[in-house]
Amino acid sequence: MDRRTAPFAWVVIAVFLVATVVVPRIDHAISWDDPARAGDQLQLADGLTFAPATGWNVEKGFRTGSAAAVSYGAAVLNDDGVTFSVLPGAFSGSPTELLKQIDKVTSSTGHDDTFKVSGDPTTISTDAGEVGVLQTYSSVLGDGIIAAFVIDGTGLQVKAYGPPDQMTAASDEIRAMIASISTKGGAA
Repeated sequence: MDRRTAPFAWVVIAVFLVATVVVPRIDHAISWDDPARAGDQLQLADGLTFAPATGWNVEKGFRTGSAAAVSYGAAVLNDDGVTFSVLPGAFSGSPTELLKQIDKVTSSTGHDDTFKVSGDPTTISTDAGEVGVLQTYSSVLGDGIIAAFVIDGTGLQVKAYGPPDQMTAASDEIRAMIASISTKGGAA
């Protein structure tokens, strides 16, 4: 063994130990979960909020009443294989027009060729009296719903999707999150 290569061998061994022992231990020690707690509100736009279901993991979103409450935007939650997302954006049309636009974009740009809208749109209302439209869809990747609301010039695209059994189990919580969309109390 050449003594000149020994320092390089020790460096390789050190990097190997860091990558296989230290980094995995740090990864396991840090929790990625951010569960929604009772009373949480996520801010979608100025003065526009919704209440996430207790226990669902918040992957993306801004809680009201926190330092980040001056920010707002999209919210993404998940629980037991089901993903729930709300995407706000400026929109001046009706909820039906927004739903048609969402369906058109989703079916033409989606990565799932089996995406198929099923049934006619139905009316859905929030507890605050906001009226939107909802439509179900199915694909090989899972079942889902798409809802559209237009509130004070802000269009909301609400999606929930996942495996059929999990969607059925989460349907009450999904409906409750949609029903909680409100323009009250969310202003920062």
